[in-house]
Amino acid sequence: MAQIVLIVANGPESSRERLPYHLTFWRRVLLSFNDFLHLGQEQRLLHTNVLFRTFFRCFGPLGLHARIRNAHVLQLVETTALPSDAYVLDVGCGHAYTLFWLARRHSEWKLYGVDIDKELITNNNRIARALGLTNLFFYQGDVTRLKTDFSCDLILAVDVLEHLEEDITALLSWRRLLSPTGWLILHLPLRHQMQKRVFPIFKQHIVSDHVRDEYTVEEIGAKLREAGFCIYLLKFSFGFWGELAFELNYLFWQYEWLRNLIAFLTFPLAVSAGYLDIRCPPQQGNSFIVIARPVQEEETLCGN
Repeated sequence: MAQIVLIVANGPESSRERLPYHLTFWRRVLLSFNDFLHLGQEQRLLHTNVLFRTFFRCFGPLGLHARIRNAHVLQLVETTALPSDAYVLDVGCGHAYTLFWLARRHSEWKLYGVDIDKELITNNNRIARALGLTNLFFYQGDVTRLKTDFSCDLILAVDVLEHLEEDITALLSWRRLLSPTGWLILHLPLRHQMQKRVFPIFKQHIVSDHVRDEYTVEEIGAKLREAGFCIYLLKFSFGFWGELAFELNYLFWQYEWLRNLIAFLTFPLAVSAGYLDIRCPPQQGNSFIVIARPVQEEETLCGN
């Protein structure tokens, strides 16, 4: 098994640290622009307004942040060589862009989404029934204390851990649900003090429901090792192009009507920039993705 060395970027030169991670061969899978453009389009079924439904059908949701991060995750999901009858669990699934995309392309997989928000779960089940997706199921629950009657081949947590006070408890719970050869894919925001912005006004942008100052690479590596995981791959997302897409899409975030108007007017540029972030993975970014799996008894410690 080969080994790579990752350099922690976006920090002061004196604080940079070499972090070795084991790396298996990963096939690079690219979503087409059409795939990216239509990611999340199933949300149209929740709207009665004809103009809204038409926009969603043609271009997907107006908001791009969730689309970009889910697209990055989807590209990695398709590299993990899951079994033909895989069980996939998305914790804190939200609108479940990833699960709906996978359900249409892998009809033999069993896909489950869990979220604490009852309305989201109700809407997701409604959409799944309307689309005839019999391999997709949603349940309301606490993602830090999950139990299933099956072992998962893949668990996804896309921008979830930063919302959980008990992040180690959550990781331990997810490890128990994984099969010995299962994968955990995390998408996480980099600590906001370390993030690079395009427009100066976004230096003031803080997500109020994050329970901590997001994560550094070192921190999540330590937490994963404590929970019994070995990191196999780390890559960045939301480089310049992804951040530009987000900021164009979220200008004047304090005023919803103005934000939506600017997002609509800048959508062609923003969606193109968002796809460039997928097409040309950044060397540094404001978020990062980790692929890990449970450490087996016969394995030595990873990342040390």
